[in-house]
Amino acid sequence: MGSSFGGYCLLATYGIIYIRVKMVKATQLNFTEALEKILVSVWGTSKNYLSDSLIAKTRASLVAVREAYRYHGSSPSRINFKPKKNRAGYIAAFGQQHALLSYLHMSRVAAANPSVLPVPENYNNELVLTLVGAGMALESYGICLYYNKVSQRVKKLRLNLIDKVGDWSSNRQTMIDRLLKVKFSKLSVIPNEITVDLRKDCLQDFVKQHDSLANTDILVIYNVMNEIQEVHALNVWKNVDFLIRICRRPLLILLMEPSALKTVPRVEWIKTQLVQCADLVLTNNHEEFYFDAEPAIIGFENTGDGLYDRLYGNTTSSLTTSLRRNHLSVLVKPRSPISYEQMTKQLLELKNKRTKSGQYRRVRRTDGFQESLWHSNPDWLNQ
Repeated sequence: MGSSFGGYCLLATYGIIYIRVKMVKATQLNFTEALEKILVSVWGTSKNYLSDSLIAKTRASLVAVREAYRYHGSSPSRINFKPKKNRAGYIAAFGQQHALLSYLHMSRVAAANPSVLPVPENYNNELVLTLVGAGMALESYGICLYYNKVSQRVKKLRLNLIDKVGDWSSNRQTMIDRLLKVKFSKLSVIPNEITVDLRKDCLQDFVKQHDSLANTDILVIYNVMNEIQEVHALNVWKNVDFLIRICRRPLLILLMEPSALKTVPRVEWIKTQLVQCADLVLTNNHEEFYFDAEPAIIGFENTGDGLYDRLYGNTTSSLTTSLRRNHLSVLVKPRSPISYEQMTKQLLELKNKRTKSGQYRRVRRTDGFQESLWHSNPDWLNQ
């Protein structure tokens, strides 16, 4: 006798019941296929693949974006991401590397001090990521991959996407649908768009998003600071410091920037600030990250028709399988809303109130301000 229900098979033989569980294989994802679908959405075509003409345009944009970042002047590289071609070139040049870089970064942090990593199980398998300079938000893939590589520990992902360019928004949704939800089939993703320029005062915009931002588990600052001149440091820090001060949970901050000499002045100041207000976990000014081992591996498909074969085959450009980065990881513990001294004073006043009759009266101080002080009055209850 046998019957099946809900993926299980129940067998009864000689009075003994056996339960055979039908195993569900983990979703296999060809990353470059997903990346091509994202590029298709950037170019605005309805097909699932890039035509020969779009491959040629993407290859030209890829080269142009790389050249812009290789500029050796003292000023930051300036790339306008509103045009489709620049977004497509950026994704083709760095898309998979950035998606997997966060996985490697999380692995480094775990090796240094695993206790600082947020535990999604503590919050009903929910993880809240705030991405500063979100772009395509591909870094969210690497972090989900780290948590879910064995079993799906993160089932709900809340994304606070901070970026000055709103044009990335529709492309992010493609990334969520074609990459995150395909790889992690049970993952619920809730994006929250915050379009601001960190070089300006963003506090009013952040206050409107307070509840979403205050629950952040991991604050990701990738490839942002190297594009902002030091003259804007004060405003940038005011904005970042606000995100730190309002945190309700232990906050892991991951910072990752290019390590080129020209970027040092634009990165080191914020590393110094973060170390002063948080516990240092890991730092390195010049580390090479290699994408040569599973699950963070990048290479040609060698099929002749794959995305990388078409983009890099028979060209002078080469597929980048490593990145050199200046990085930092710190842990911020939630701050008490009031000081210890204030709390002690309030508790003492409450104790007095419970043991003595009396009332609070407004008393003018010598500096002109008023404050409430407890005055004992045995006859107060009879008045």
